[in-house]
Amino acid sequence: MKLISLSGSHYEIGQIYGKALAGEIRRFYDLFLLKLAQRDVSIETALNIARKLGEYIEKYSPDLLEEVRGIADGAKMEYQSILSLNCMFEIPRIAGRKEMHYCTVWGVTDGRKSLAAQNLDLASEYGEFLTLFRISPSGERTVLLLAMPGMVGMLGMNEDGLVFSGTTVSSKEANYGLPKPFICRNILKTCDNVIDATAFLQNVSRTTGGNPLLADARGGLQVLECSVAKCVDLHPEKEYVASTNHYTDDDLFGLSPPDVESSKVRLERINWLLEHMKKRDLSEMFSFARDHEHSPNNLSICRHGTISTVSSLVFIPAERCIWITNGLPCKTPFQQYYVKLPTSPG
Repeated sequence: MKLISLSGSHYEIGQIYGKALAGEIRRFYDLFLLKLAQRDVSIETALNIARKLGEYIEKYSPDLLEEVRGIADGAKMEYQSILSLNCMFEIPRIAGRKEMHYCTVWGVTDGRKSLAAQNLDLASEYGEFLTLFRISPSGERTVLLLAMPGMVGMLGMNEDGLVFSGTTVSSKEANYGLPKPFICRNILKTCDNVIDATAFLQNVSRTTGGNPLLADARGGLQVLECSVAKCVDLHPEKEYVASTNHYTDDDLFGLSPPDVESSKVRLERINWLLEHMKKRDLSEMFSFARDHEHSPNNLSICRHGTISTVSSLVFIPAERCIWITNGLPCKTPFQQYYVKLPTSPG
């Protein structure tokens, strides 16, 4: 998987990023426009929604708008185009389109050390675009992020070992607020533990549904179920947590999308695996990512087909590293990446 290391001011980071990945950004933007057209969302509608979302980004993270501007300048593209690319998860829902999602997240903790994982399930053609970024803004925490070209974030870990991951829920509610890539970067910039990250999520203006998974280097671990109006934290009562693409909270369940069969089956399966796990270690986390139970019906944790597990990630907060596959975890090896490069002795 391609790894890009960036440092400097947010504008400088964006400009270097845009120059380095100009071709990939343009190709991914073309794919983004194609997906919008398939959902009958016009470019004008997308740009108008992104412009309104930009008001919330300006409120919470103006520095990241400078990064967006730098990406646009470096790639020689329009600023509004790059801004809309960073609102790709929100635009279809705010435009009133239905979407289905298939990611699975889970984690374990003994109160001192936590492990967290995600199978990232997207349209298979997105897989070729996945890129790792090691970003060190001047005077801020270094972060290791997995994202698409042109985006400021999706999921990752900061140098203190805080993990931001999670699934999307096609909630029946959608509104204007802070887009998810900017929520990711804000949390990894300002927080070093699950408690503070939870507080940010509960107080930020949210746009659509999602179930973030948080973990930290102190053994902290939890899932939150978030709608536009409410954000409920689910603590690991049995020393593990898991989530898919619907709500389990009684007050939120009615906002789940109408078709939750895949989500329910995957949640039941990952919870069963976690309940029966023998070793809370890396090898078991890898094996869960490769699980094909219910695969003939596209209900498995490791998913194949037009919607596919394009990457699997296992986070080890205490070691400040992420194990990542560049493709299906059952067919491609996990590789280790550190948030910051280990220093040589002496």
